[in-house]
Amino acid sequence: MKDQILKGYVDTFSTSFGLNEPDESVIFEHFVNYCVTAKQYPRDFDYDNLHVGGSDDIGLDGAAFIVNGNIITAPEEIDYLIERDGFLDVLFILIQTKKSSSFKGDQVGTLIFGVKSFFDDAPSIPENDSVKELRSIKSKIYENSIHLREAPTLNIYFVTTGEWKEPEQITGRVSRELKDLESQKLFSTIDFVFYDAEKLKQTYREINRKIVKEIRFDNHVSLPEIPGVRQAFVGSVSAKEYVTLISDSDGNLQKNLFEDNVRDYQGSNKVNSDIKQTLTSSQDQAALPVFHNGITIISRKVEPIGKKMKLTDFQIVNGCQSSHVLYEAKSSLLEDTHIIVKIIETTDYEFATKVVKATNRQTEVKDEAFESLSQFHRDLEEFYKTKAKSIPNPIYYERRSKQYEGDSSVKSSQVVNLSTQISSFVAGQLVQPQSTHRYYGELLESNRSRMFKDGDRLEPYYITALILKRLDSAFKSKKLDPSYKSFKYHLVYILFQFYKTLKDVKEDYDYDDAIEDLATTEQYLRVANAGIDVIKNILKKESISKHEAVRSKSFTSRLSDDLESQFPIRENVTKKFSGRRKARR
Repeated sequence: MKDQILKGYVDTFSTSFGLNEPDESVIFEHFVNYCVTAKQYPRDFDYDNLHVGGSDDIGLDGAAFIVNGNIITAPEEIDYLIERDGFLDVLFILIQTKKSSSFKGDQVGTLIFGVKSFFDDAPSIPENDSVKELRSIKSKIYENSIHLREAPTLNIYFVTTGEWKEPEQITGRVSRELKDLESQKLFSTIDFVFYDAEKLKQTYREINRKIVKEIRFDNHVSLPEIPGVRQAFVGSVSAKEYVTLISDSDGNLQKNLFEDNVRDYQGSNKVNSDIKQTLTSSQDQAALPVFHNGITIISRKVEPIGKKMKLTDFQIVNGCQSSHVLYEAKSSLLEDTHIIVKIIETTDYEFATKVVKATNRQTEVKDEAFESLSQFHRDLEEFYKTKAKSIPNPIYYERRSKQYEGDSSVKSSQVVNLSTQISSFVAGQLVQPQSTHRYYGELLESNRSRMFKDGDRLEPYYITALILKRLDSAFKSKKLDPSYKSFKYHLVYILFQFYKTLKDVKEDYDYDDAIEDLATTEQYLRVANAGIDVIKNILKKESISKHEAVRSKSFTSRLSDDLESQFPIRENVTKKFSGRRKARR
């Protein structure tokens, strides 16, 4: 790679996420998938789930299907979102990456042909398993088209390390080729975006740097002294000025400003439609400060500079819906249209949490949005931190979104978020590895009485997450067969039951011993490989595909039975393990 700055960014990304991939092209594909998707989806996600590259990839290297504000990885999640929300709001992101420095028309043509084939009822070219899975999600969405608020949005990205100069032979070809897709009436909009090295570097910087912006705030007053708050202001801001504040360098909505707003954008619901209607009338626009409840911004630092306010590392904790509507209607905003804004400077997280709760109760907010704010999760976070002091390559519980971002001592590969914690615990402790493809809110809802309860021991939560992180590392380094990575939650179940069994049958063995072994030995690799052998045997005997087995409850049941007969934890494993442990003690 000729661009040394871009290469540095890719290396930083690779180190942060613990990538041990020997193929630099694959690392670059992961990097691009992460950058492009994070720009559209500022919440946590597993970049590995986006990778599509390989044989029969129809010209794709990455894909993200965002439905109702969530990256969807299985068609079953669509049913849950329809039941929960009553609608579908869909964005398809498709990515092709080339490490070369040139933009070639034939490569662009291949990509568009693959996209056309993908959205046909039947494929024109072979598709690998990853593409087939994406097709099943796509089909599920269109089968439920009655629930679509509007036709899905399709964004196609072509990325290289060169410089994009908009050659007419390529832009013209794209324009012509996309007409066939547009004629199918499957999408509300189709955007074909070219990313070059500069665009990619700029995107990576925007994703990772602290946000510092200025806003003109003429009409404001200081609020009285408030415990936990350094200073606070309330007043009116020009709506146009506010749209500039929430836009990035490309003029697009800067979605990472809304990470702490627990409610995702709800699209054209009644409230948002009413706001849009208000903005169509100049008379109603003038009354917007009266009609609208206002925007709440929390910033780590606020500096009044003349008639402006300089905001550092800020979040819009209430006003996600209004912000989206204002952005969409920016061309209709008048110069004298104002909105009410509260700006609060605080570094007190507990106070900020109270503000989030207080300002997000006007309409229904899903329970999972507030889950990590409870005392149980605070205790769990501290438990993780305590363990981090005593083990190598520790893990950290990210109770607050992006809380470890900017901390050079914590790599992304070491971070466990709420979604990961729920999935690992459900797989290991609750013996439901086949359910972990479901949306984490659904997993939480269906297992509410069995997890995150006051009085629960914290060790099982920690150990299941630690097992998952160790497995992720082993798959990346190919110490475990990467072709069985889709069974990683089944292996979490196997390993957790292994350590739980040791605790149950050995008087001198407890959860701390399990944590020590996971942290300091590779004992888990022997158990995991034995587990993979059991999985292989079941797949062969039952003539069931990996794709079917991963989500099958009967497969989990069979796995549980076969572990006792083919992989006797209580006898062989325990004897070998206890001998090694006695020697160590």
